[in-house]
Amino acid sequence: MKTFKHLNNVEKAKLLFGLFPDEVPAYIETMQGMSLAIEENETEYRAKWDNAFFDFDFWLRLVQHGHDIIKQYGKKLYHNQRLFTDQLFDGYQALYSIHCLRGYTTKRRLENMDFYKAFDLFFSI
Repeated sequence: MKTFKHLNNVEKAKLLFGLFPDEVPAYIETMQGMSLAIEENETEYRAKWDNAFFDFDFWLRLVQHGHDIIKQYGKKLYHNQRLFTDQLFDGYQALYSIHCLRGYTTKRRLENMDFYKAFDLFFSI
C-alpha cells in the first residue's frame, strides 16, 4: 500500500467515497447544480475571474466536461466507484471536482462531520 503522501487524487477519492458511499448521489447533485449555475451565469463568473494559474475558458471547459460526464453516466456514477473516481478525479478534471467537493463538504459539515474531516484530511494537503 502507498503511503498517504504518495496517493493521487483518484486514489484519495476512492478512499473517501469508499468510506462514505452514501454521499455520492448528493455530491453528484451538488456538482451538477454548481455546473449549471456557472454555465447559466457565465458572463458574471467570467467578469469576476481572478485566478492567475489558468484562464476562465480553461475552467469553463472543466465545468462543461464535468456536466457532460454526469449527463453521460448518470446514476452509474453512484454505484460504480471506479467509473466515478476515474471520470471525475483524474487529471485536470480533478481541479473542478475537488472545488465542488469543497463546496459540498462545507454545506454538509454539520450533518456529517466525519465526512468533512475525511475530505479535509485527503484533499487539504
